[in-house]
Amino acid sequence: MQRTASQRLADLLSGLCVLVLLCGLPLLPLAPALAYFHFQDPASIRFDQLMATFAYDTDDGLGNLLQIILWEAWQSPDRAVLALFLLLTGVCGGIILVQGIRILSSVSDGTPFLPQNAVYLRRAARPCFLITAGAAGRTLFTLCREGASALLSYTALFVPVSIMFGLLFLVMSALFHQAAELKAENDLTI
Repeated sequence: MQRTASQRLADLLSGLCVLVLLCGLPLLPLAPALAYFHFQDPASIRFDQLMATFAYDTDDGLGNLLQIILWEAWQSPDRAVLALFLLLTGVCGGIILVQGIRILSSVSDGTPFLPQNAVYLRRAARPCFLITAGAAGRTLFTLCREGASALLSYTALFVPVSIMFGLLFLVMSALFHQAAELKAENDLTI
């Protein structure tokens, strides 16, 4: 049987989601290191100095990185809040991608209007609202420490965007649920 254009597109999108998930999950433990280096003076960090950490002994370089991830990134409140926010968004993004892969696989099979797809969309909405809560918390933390300039940060932008995506997922969930009910009634009609 000939596959439709939407089924081929679902295959492509599903493959891209798997690729992003496989590339992103190994990097997730490095989020505290990113938070650590974010608050360093850019003039004091040079690429050759970072590479010198690994030049002589890989064990020492990995030990230094592990020390940054497990200890030094959590010593400052600013670093700790950023590290927690990055970990939260990474985990939530992975959950959203897994739900998207499940939906795309049903589209690829030619059965997009399953009741289970409505459940997957509701499951994808929850992480969006968690990202909203995390972004609001980090924005409030930064607002208390730095003042009104925190409202112009990228984290403050996460609040309305993630709320919008969460609500969109809930609306799509209701639409898929209704479409699944109509399809079930239509299948019973002869």
